[in-house]
Amino acid sequence: MLLRRLRHPDDVKSLEKLFARCEKSTGRYPLSEHKYRALIGVSVVGAGFVVEESGTPVGYIHVLESKRSGLFELEMAIDPALAGRFEEALLGRSLSEISRKGGDTACLWVYSPIDEESLQRFGFEQSRSLHQMSVPLPALPPPVHPGIDIRGFAPGDEEALLVLNNRSFGNHPEAGQWTLDDLTLRRGYGWYDEEGIRMAWRGERLVAFCWTKVHPDEVGEIYLIATEPELRGTGLGRVIALEGLRYLAEIKGSRTGMLYADGGNGGAMGLYESIGFRIRQTSRAFTTSIDSSAG
Repeated sequence: MLLRRLRHPDDVKSLEKLFARCEKSTGRYPLSEHKYRALIGVSVVGAGFVVEESGTPVGYIHVLESKRSGLFELEMAIDPALAGRFEEALLGRSLSEISRKGGDTACLWVYSPIDEESLQRFGFEQSRSLHQMSVPLPALPPPVHPGIDIRGFAPGDEEALLVLNNRSFGNHPEAGQWTLDDLTLRRGYGWYDEEGIRMAWRGERLVAFCWTKVHPDEVGEIYLIATEPELRGTGLGRVIALEGLRYLAEIKGSRTGMLYADGGNGGAMGLYESIGFRIRQTSRAFTTSIDSSAG
């Protein structure tokens, strides 16, 4: 076994083959889109470590600094035939890297079975759960909300979208504290569709949006959904969620809708279940504090 730092971009093609093997085994790609994009860009964002045997990558971990100061996120891929062999080596190397960079917290996202005793040896404890949920389409029609006009995103809406997003998500580690750079990055993705960002306006004030995405298999995703915090409980969240699903079914031809929901957000879970979403898969996040002397 050889544990080494990522060689970018030389490793990317062989790592994509590793990721495909993981996805075939678990039904879930081992890197989130954000970390995958950080890996395959012109220059890698974050740090990566590779385990190889006989010159072939069989394990990988990506280390990416979060917007929250001191927090680093980890995602790991291990060849399914070799599960249980390399996790501790990759975690140890990653935590040393985070300590060297001055981080104080590591969050590991786990999308497949893992030996939790290995995690406990590094002080990891479960901190979050993320449910992948799906619903047959078409769904229920969107109800009418008096005084609300809905349309797609248009140039000039950037500031309104970012203000509402950050009011809605606050310090959320993935969706909060977005800047224009975060929005511009996503507008460059191949699946980006301006009309697919369904925006609810009350006069000139943006009060909700539902950002949709269509996967290559035509599954339609609610990628991001936000409502004005002071208007929660008024039915606006239901309106904009169903508008997103209507768009995916009627305009994009999707026959299945999906989304990811934080298991700790009871209000959102209740809304999605009332629309017809059901849990299909659950991912977990484990968090540990970093010993600054370890680097």
